[in-house]
Amino acid sequence: MAKKLAGAVILALCLSTPLLASTNPVVVATPPQPTWNALSAEQQKVLAPLAAEWNNMENYRRKKWLGVAQRYKGMTPEEQQRVQEKMRKWADMTPAQRLAAREKYKKFRDMSPEDKEAIKQKWREYRELPDDEKQRLREQPRSNSATPAAPTAPESQQR
Repeated sequence: MAKKLAGAVILALCLSTPLLASTNPVVVATPPQPTWNALSAEQQKVLAPLAAEWNNMENYRRKKWLGVAQRYKGMTPEEQQRVQEKMRKWADMTPAQRLAAREKYKKFRDMSPEDKEAIKQKWREYRELPDDEKQRLREQPRSNSATPAAPTAPESQQR
């Protein structure tokens, strides 16, 4: 009798687990992050390019940028300048451009080290080109080949 009862309990638990999982989802969320006015003067100075959109950002994005601001003080002046430049370019992008940039990043992140190095080498070569040659390449239609694509200038440089 005890075996039948134990079996029935186990069966009931097995059958109810999917039901419980579907009605009681676990949500992992980033806790609320400070509004722009709640940031310190130093954080506001570092994150100034993002001021206009800060209060409309998702919490996880605010948290990411706060991490950048925290590391900022330990950066070299060149690194700080690069971060500021990238932040300004990011702030100038449209939502569609940002989505495209995120997709490109994910694609690049998942590439083999050899493919990454090939793309980095193409970028080095591209940066060495004269401006008129860069312009010609930007105007040239892209091919859909299996090899890594030649780099194109970021949207902000194509204006």
